[in-house]
Formats: sequence, structure tokens, C-alpha cells
Amino acid sequence: MEFSGAVATAYAEHRRGYPPPVVDLLVDVLDLPRDASILDLGCGTGQLTVPLAGRYERVIGADPSPDMLALARGRSGRAPVAWLLADDRDLGRLPLLAGLDAVTIAQAIHLLDRLPLFEALAVRMSPRARIAIVANGSPLWLRELPWSRALSAYLGTWFGAAPRSACGTDAESRHRYRAELATAGFRTATEVALDCRETHTFAGIVGNVRSALSPGSLPTDPAFETGLRDALGPGPFEEDVRVSILVAAR
Repeated sequence: MEFSGAVATAYAEHRRGYPPPVVDLLVDVLDLPRDASILDLGCGTGQLTVPLAGRYERVIGADPSPDMLALARGRSGRAPVAWLLADDRDLGRLPLLAGLDAVTIAQAIHLLDRLPLFEALAVRMSPRARIAIVANGSPLWLRELPWSRALSAYLGTWFGAAPRSACGTDAESRHRYRAELATAGFRTATEVALDCRETHTFAGIVGNVRSALSPGSLPTDPAFETGLRDALGPGPFEEDVRVSILVAAR
């Protein structure tokens, strides 16, 4: 999956953010002081990184996409964030791991080579190491809601197959992450959750779909949006979003 160009822009504008109660919950379950060092891995356009920068003195956002990082920098304003062009395979070679107290991983978790990453983190992070895996709801087209089912059916018709991936947010995947963390040496795991209500605009749904596509597959025919609007109807497009946070410590 390549997050660049119009895909990165759609991601910055339309992917879910993390409201203050979610950030409060994450900070509480991390249970680290303000002077802790935090790395947000696969940070994308900074939806989680920037709020964390208001809670900790040293926050780093790492992502392999230059376009995503450029948009993240624009989002951060005066927030004290260091931005790093790197992916999970790079981290084992970087000296910054030795001083890290926590690594947060959100929407990128399903794209990572997790076990080697977790093993490298277990060996090289600080003694108070934490890993937090955050699932910010599930994809819009996988909800058991009339408008979500209509969205899935329309995408299946347009692209030839309905999207099925839960992007690592499902219970089976989270159980697998817990087992991989334990194998890597993170023995204590805690999972907490918070439910939020969200209402989407039609433009937000379109942008969310675009943010999940590769640049070469972005629909350019105006008929795409016209047909989608007809398929979804007038709305409202509401859902209850469950944010789940799995935190593991050594």
C-alpha cells in the first residue's frame, strides 16, 4: 500500500482523529511520567502523534511515506514533535530505541512485520518499556449498519470485489498481537476500550475510501461519487466507534 499524493491528502483530511478522552485513556494505561520518550510508529499524518506531544516531553512520529510526514508536519504546528522517515524494519538499526519508554502503533499495525519488531523493541527499549496497539474503530465499510452495508456493496460493484480486510482491528488479530508480544518478551498485557459516537458527512465517507486506496486505483470518473451518493441515500451516517487500546509491558 502506497500512501502518497492524493491518498495521503485524503488520509490527512478524512481519517478519524483521537478525541481528548481517548488520549486521556491511552496516557492513563501507559502509566508513564511526562518526561517519558514516546515513538508513534506508522504515524501517518499525525492524528495520534500530535495529541501525544501535548502529554509527553519527547514524542517522535515515524512513517515510511514522505508525503504523509509532510502533512503531519503541517498538522503539528508548534507541537514539539520530531518526525522520522522510517519503517519498522529501520527501527532495529536506529540508536533511538535504547532510550524509548513507549511505542504506540495504531492504523499501521497490520502492515508491519510484527514479531521481529516486537523482539527488537523488547531487547533495546528502556526498562519501563511499553507497547500500545490502538484500534480506532473498524473500517467504514465493515459495520453492521444500513449505510455501511450499502457502501460495501457499492465498492464491490465499482471495484469488482467488496473490501473485506478489517485492517487489524478485529478481535482475532488483537489476540494474535497479544500472543506475539508475549513471545517477544512482553509479559503483562492490559486492554481497555472507549466508545465514541461519530457522524460522517458524505464527503468524509468519500475521503475515507480514497485514503484506503492505492494512488493508481483512485476513481477519477465523477460517476463514482454520483453513484455512491445514490447508493447511500441522504443519511445520517452515524456509528458507535470503539477505540481499543492493548498495552504490553515487560
